Amino acid sequence: MKWNELKRLAISKGWKLMRHGKKHDLYVHPDKDYQIQIERHSSKEIKNGIYHDLIKQL
Repeated sequence: MKWNELKRLAISKGWKLMRHGKKHDLYVHPDKDYQIQIERHSSKEIKNGIYHDLIKQL
């Protein structure tokens, strides 16, 4: 999966952009008490370990 696909998935599940970082964007969800970071390198593939961690958080 690429970063832009993960970003679309997060937005469809209710995550909203909180702020832009230097290389990552921070997203928050109104029902959760943590943030997730999504890289802005949209055409790169996500590494397996990071992918599984982010999918669990979504």
